[in-house]
Amino acid sequence: MINVEYIEGSQEILYLIQPLWERLKDYHQNKSRYFADNYANKRFQDRINELTGDSKVGMKVNLVKDKDTGQYIGYCISTINKEMIGEIDSLYVEKEYRKQGIGNQLMERALEWLDKNKVKSKIIAVGDGNENVIDFYNHYGFHIRKIILGQVSNA
Repeated sequence: MINVEYIEGSQEILYLIQPLWERLKDYHQNKSRYFADNYANKRFQDRINELTGDSKVGMKVNLVKDKDTGQYIGYCISTINKEMIGEIDSLYVEKEYRKQGIGNQLMERALEWLDKNKVKSKIIAVGDGNENVIDFYNHYGFHIRKIILGQVSNA
């Protein structure tokens, strides 16, 4: 069994996720059928700015560390905006650590925090090409409510 530690924080530990976020960005870039350029051009600081902008009133970062190797192997970022809508903004677990309950634990911790903060509703966005995660989110009561299409730039 894997020996992991869950670390909880907020903005103060965001920068610890950068290598993991970069791998998630690359994953989305490779999977995206239409918007790979959006991922290619996204910088970590841009994402930090989105997550810490004026529209957000709360943030929870759950980070997972392999205690044997000392490596960070997964994370989940949840936020609450001014309208009290909770969002699972980003969730990632390194490939070799998947299917061991880490993603489930991250989701449960994020949802518990959102419930504790009495959000009005909870949302998750799934990028194009990553539809295979929908079943995972369905398990937590998240289902497709609407599909938003974006026009692909011809430039």
